This record gives sequence, structure tokens and C-alpha cells, in this order.
Amino acid sequence: MVDDSAHGAKVAKGSPTFGDGAYSMGASTPRFSVPVDSENKSKVLKIWSFQRPHHLSFHLSWMSFMLAFFATFAAPPMMPVIRNNLDLTKPDIGGASIAAVTGAVFSRILLGAVCDSYGPRYGHGVLQLLCSAATFAMASITNAAGFIICRMVIGFSLATFVPCQFWCSVMFNAKIVGTANAVAAGWGNMGAGLTHLIMPYIFTGMASHQPDFIAWRCAYFVPGFAHIIIGLLVLMFGQDLPDGNYGALRKAGKKDKAKTHMELLVAVKNYRTWLLVLNYGYCFGVELTVDNNISPYLYDQFGIDLHLAGVLGAVFGLSNLFARALGGLASDYASRRFGMRGRLWTLWIVQSLGGVCSILMFYTSHSLGATMAIVVCWSIFVPMGCGATYGIAPFITRRGLGVATGLIGAGGNTGSAITQALFFTGTSMTTTEGFKWMGVMILAVTATLVLMHFPMWGGMLTRANPEVTEEEYYSRDYTAAEKEQGLHRAILNWASESRSNRGFKEQLAKLSADLTAAAPTTAAAVAQHAERACSLLQAACCRNCPLQAPLHPTLQIAPQLYHHRHPPPLSALTKPETSPFVALVCAPFIACFAGRPATPCSYLVSSSPVHQWYVPLTLLTRHFP
Repeated sequence: MVDDSAHGAKVAKGSPTFGDGAYSMGASTPRFSVPVDSENKSKVLKIWSFQRPHHLSFHLSWMSFMLAFFATFAAPPMMPVIRNNLDLTKPDIGGASIAAVTGAVFSRILLGAVCDSYGPRYGHGVLQLLCSAATFAMASITNAAGFIICRMVIGFSLATFVPCQFWCSVMFNAKIVGTANAVAAGWGNMGAGLTHLIMPYIFTGMASHQPDFIAWRCAYFVPGFAHIIIGLLVLMFGQDLPDGNYGALRKAGKKDKAKTHMELLVAVKNYRTWLLVLNYGYCFGVELTVDNNISPYLYDQFGIDLHLAGVLGAVFGLSNLFARALGGLASDYASRRFGMRGRLWTLWIVQSLGGVCSILMFYTSHSLGATMAIVVCWSIFVPMGCGATYGIAPFITRRGLGVATGLIGAGGNTGSAITQALFFTGTSMTTTEGFKWMGVMILAVTATLVLMHFPMWGGMLTRANPEVTEEEYYSRDYTAAEKEQGLHRAILNWASESRSNRGFKEQLAKLSADLTAAAPTTAAAVAQHAERACSLLQAACCRNCPLQAPLHPTLQIAPQLYHHRHPPPLSALTKPETSPFVALVCAPFIACFAGRPATPCSYLVSSSPVHQWYVPLTLLTRHFP
């Protein structure tokens, strides 16, 4: 026991301590610069922070994904020059576009298993270094075959999307994982827009010193060196998990070695994975298809010059700076209000609006101004759909998260390859007609979301089963023998954190019912439980109270605790040996930590009926799992 001389409280060694916004459980658990949950995942996303491990991993992740886009889509902005130099036909160009996104289908599936087994650092770093060779090789090609092969191999780098989403999913709490995934992927996708904007100027700079047929080849050295730099940065400075890298954790006995075949099996047999594979094929797949076609379409359809076509085409990709994040934010907001049902409806709405915009491209082909107005709207809804998709993806399976992420990501590339082959490769259909029929496909595929149902959360049109818990759902991925060994315990914290997908009303109703059933009914019992709660609250918080305040004479609680900026985790206040009523008693204090008005201390030991605690319970469930 450690003597807390300021408050006269005894705090057990290893008790939770809170100071400077960090949280630790004794010397064995790392301290972090951000508030974390029971899995040491960050509860906040600070886009301006580069603190290890959460936010440095976040920034390395999106930078790696962005540079993969930069290399993969370096060709379309220079296509008129490349087309003339290599004598490419429309089928050749279409084949190269298909190859650029098809290659990533297989590499994304593979990288899902790599992330589960070796960690997201190797998924990012090694792939970037390998793909740099093909990017440099573009300088030496002389025919269509070489062009198609190089674009396909460079396209493998788009699989960095998988470790990007995996990394964010293991670094950020369930309540903000949709936002974190969406921001990281959105900023990565922005690489396509930057490429359309920057590559024409890189080419022009090279062309001022070299002939055009050499200048476009030299321009490829820029993304080639970018591959190498980001690959080395990720390997040297990244960290797989909040607690450390996979290798170190396994040596320390803190992480079990992944059984790749089991991770693959649980992801493949879950039908929700395949529904998102299908739908991601017509949000991210549409984005890839538009990135491949928008600049050449504007150049040919309206007769504008190469630089202007590149700048206007960049609009579609640059909107990812905020649009994909909007999808994640909308998904997280809808989840707080309506649970998983809100996430599903958000995806259906924004993806359907993207399909409508695609159809309208056909009817505005006579006017550049009208076309660009639709492109601007389209560039918002399509990335929002991508962000909303990965607001759902982390909750399909915990054990097979990497494989599921890879499969869904591969669905985006597959959808793009199919769409490109059906509507934008042959000579029987114009590009404007291709946009129209692509929109029809988007609407048809999005309608399948009504089939997705989570037993504990429900679906778009179906109710949840109150008999099924999150722990039961995620534990189904383990065999009886594995459960006997305790392997399923690794996902229990995640299951607890994912309860936020029940929605506000459902969480409040369940908590209120549990507390009402277990609460003491006499004034003496209330006082007894209040005293136990107060002692626990002291152990969790008082030790680091910066005000060094005297104890409250009635409840032995320092009222100045109201001013703590960082609340303790609810798990620190509701240990197994205490009754559920402890959470009820502590609710006003937690509410105060969140910056809300507090119930006076004297009210805590009243013998009022449990139902009078409704307001504190509301504040409790709004801010904590």
C-alpha cells in the first residue's frame, strides 16, 4: 500500500493512476500521452500529434497509402504523351487500368494474413520497398505489354490500404475507430488527386530539359524514391500495437502466435464480410475507376489542354482530404445515437447518392460546368461511402480482423476491375454511357445492405436479439478446445468496448435495468455501498489530485475531484467484488469529470428510489462504454 498523505487514503500498488492525461496500471503497463481504454487503444484522435505509438502510427499509415496512390496513378495525367510514345490503343489503356487495380486484389488478401501474423509494419514497409523496383522499371519500357505489366506490379502497393486500416483499428478505441479509419484512408486516397495535380508539373519540369518521350519516364523516378523513403520510415519508427511490436510481445509471452488458417476461416465463413466486399467494390471500386478515367474523359470530351484536365480531374481525388473522414464521422455519430443500425443506414444513404451522381454524368456530358458540378458532389459521396464502410468493417470479426480487412479492400479493387472491363474498355460503349450504367450497378449493389444483421445489434430493418451478448458473438470464432485454453480472452476487452454499437437508448435501458435489479433498497445499505464506492474512487483518483484538497466531512470525498480533466475508466470503479450499485453511486462523479454539472455529494447517500438516478445514468452512458 502507498500512503496518499494529501488525502489520508491508502492506494494499492498497481492501482490506476491518472496524471497529465496518461493512464497506467503500475510499472508493467506503458504510460501514454492520450487517454486509453482497456486495450490501451487511444480514446481520442489528434491529427496534429505525432506521439508514439498511436498517432505516429496513424500518420505513417496514411502517408504510406497516399504514396502508393501517387505511384499507381502517375500514368493517367500523362496518358496523352505516353499513348503517343508507346502507340497504345484504347484496349491497351483499358487493360493497363484494369491491371493497375487487379494486382492489388491478391496482394490485399495476402496482406490481411501478414498483418494478423507479422504486424502492420511489415505489411506497409516491405511492400513499398518491393514495389519501388517496378516504378523505376517504367523508365525502360518500350511497348504496351511492358506498360501493362509495370502498372500491375506498381498497383500491388495499393494493398497498403489493408495495414492502414488494420493499424488504425488496433490503435484507436471502438467509439472513434470509424473516424480514425476514414481519416487515414481518406488522406491516403487523396494521393490520387495530388497525382493528377502534381504529375503534369513534374512532367513539364522534366520536359524543359528532355524530349517528351524521355521526360515522362524520368518523372517516374519521383514516386520510385517515395516508395523507398516511406518504406524505411515505417519499418524504423512504426509500432505494431500500443503495447509493442509483435515479435517482442511474443517473446515476452504477451501475445499468442496467430493461427493464419483459423483467422482466414473465421473471416471467410462470416457472410457479413462478403456483403461488405460487394459494397466496397462499388464505392472504392468506383473511386479507382473514376481516377483512371476522369482526366482523359475531360481532355477528350471537352477539348481542354492536358494541365487543365489534370487540375479538374484532381478535384475528385483531393476531396478525400475531408470527404472520407465525413463518412467515418457520420458513421460514428449515427452509432452513438442509433447503434449499428445507424452505421448501416449511413452507408446506404451516401453510397446511393454516389450512384445517382454517376447516372447524372450521362445527362451533363454537353456542359463542362454542369459536369464539374456533378463531379464535386460525386467526389464527396463516394469517399463518404468508403469511410462509412470501414466504420462497420472492424466489428464483423475480431479474430480475423486482418483477413476481413484484406478481403473487403480487395473487393474495392475487384469492383473497379469489373467495372472498368464492362463499361470503359471496349469500343461499343462511350465513357458517358459507362458512367450511367456504373451508377445503376451502384444502386443495385447498395440495396444488399438490408441483408446484414448482427444478432446483438440488429440490422437496417431487423431488431437485435437481447439474449445475445458481444462476448458471445466474438467468442464464436474460437473452438471449444481454444476456449478451454483461454485463447478467447484476448477478444473480451474488444467485445466490451464494442457495446457502444447498441446505441444510446439501448445502452441506457440495459444499464438502468441491471442497476435497478441489483441496487440496495434501504438507507443503511445505500450508505454502506456509497462508502465502498467512495473508497474506490479515492484509490482511483485522489492520489493525483493537483489541488491537494481536504476531505469532504460527510463522505470523505474531495469535492475538488470534480475538476479532474481526465476521467478514470469505468472498469476502475466497477470491479467484480463490488455490486453494480457502485456504478450508480459513482455516476455523478464521472459526469463531473466529463465537464457536466454534478449531483451534490450529500445526495449520494439519500434513500431515494433508484429511478431518481436517471440523469446521472444518462451522463454516464453518453461518455463511457
